[in-house]
Amino acid sequence: MTGDDRKNDRKNDRDDDRDDSQLGPRAAALAALARKSLGQVSPVEQVRGREILRARLAWRRRRIVWSLALAATGAGAFAALVIAPRLIHRGEGAPLTYQVEGGALGPDGRIEARAGVEPALRFADGTVIALARGTQGRLTAVDGRGAHLAISDGTASVNVVPKPHARWRVDAGPFVINVHGTVFTAAWNEASGRLDVRLVRGSISVEGPVTGGPIAMRAGQRLTVAMRQSRVLLRAIDDHEGDAAESDTTVAAPIAEVAPPPTLAPPVAVVPAPLALRAAAHQSHAARSWPSALASGDFASIVAEAEHDLSRALRASSSDDLAALADAARYQRRDDLARRALEAQRRRFHGSPRAADAAFFLGRLDENDGEGLIRALRWYDRYLGEAPGGSYAAEALGRKMVAMRDLYGVAEARGVADEYVRRFPHGSYAGAARALRDQAR
Repeated sequence: MTGDDRKNDRKNDRDDDRDDSQLGPRAAALAALARKSLGQVSPVEQVRGREILRARLAWRRRRIVWSLALAATGAGAFAALVIAPRLIHRGEGAPLTYQVEGGALGPDGRIEARAGVEPALRFADGTVIALARGTQGRLTAVDGRGAHLAISDGTASVNVVPKPHARWRVDAGPFVINVHGTVFTAAWNEASGRLDVRLVRGSISVEGPVTGGPIAMRAGQRLTVAMRQSRVLLRAIDDHEGDAAESDTTVAAPIAEVAPPPTLAPPVAVVPAPLALRAAAHQSHAARSWPSALASGDFASIVAEAEHDLSRALRASSSDDLAALADAARYQRRDDLARRALEAQRRRFHGSPRAADAAFFLGRLDENDGEGLIRALRWYDRYLGEAPGGSYAAEALGRKMVAMRDLYGVAEARGVADEYVRRFPHGSYAGAARALRDQAR
């Protein structure tokens, strides 16, 4: 090395020391370590490297300041307008903003109430979900069309603002309540295995163990499911005749009692309407979209209109209309029609979120057949592959676990149970998954 080279090196070292002093002790130490590791670096590369380092440090400082600002704002009324980072976003438009009154949202979406307060979730569209004192609830997903709430024990009062294409869901223990714009309360008692739903306004469907498929409810009805006694009772809210029977825990055989809606008129003979009246009725139904009819609980009119020209409905309906038709058919126990609508959804709108959801519901239909568990497993696997973070991921994985156990035994289902506990430690099937793991040891 020549004398001039040594002079230049000493000059560069002095320049490095001067620039490093501007970075602070930690940054200067990193710069020194980089020089030792990388050897001689050109002046241009040195300047560029320092610029990148300064930019990253500035970004970290801004992030810390922003986090502190959010924490300070958290003491105000609008703290919860920011969605928890671990909450699943279903990827359909900007998620609804919301605030938590009387509590806070934990990292896993758990609703943590302040002492002696009943917490409530207030969404930007006007929807309110309030939890009774002591209720264990968790907000699991939010998107632009609605949210998914799970109750492991306790009572939720739900007031969903009806609007087309909305999608709200409440899990009460192992039961699923699909909401179509309504006011209702849902109470799940984990210790007794009892579900009680009271529908004040609108329409919902409830499905789960011993329901035999989705049960459509109308305004003014009350549904009670005693899971351990395999008892399902649907009646008017003000009908208390079955209360004594509900408390009887010595039922020897499963029973199912269904009472008519309170406003149901006496049955009358069906007389064919004149052609002009039928045309007018068809035009009246056509003026309202199927998602709107679904939100109002008018499932029968959707099915009737679709069957007026079913091949055209399956061929030309939009993705939203096909989804509404599939739901309406399931709620009317028309599994054949629901299957055709779901298959059309997958065929015509392949790769869309609704097509993935259709895979899950096709699995449910096969599972309800009683002998289609193998086909159901294939659909659940397909759904989990297409939408691993989808709205029905927890339920699909839980149902896959149960189907594996029933088909192949506890040992074969152990891996699915492990995956469920890892992914959904507070999910509806978490208790069953842990029990299955204990059996497999």
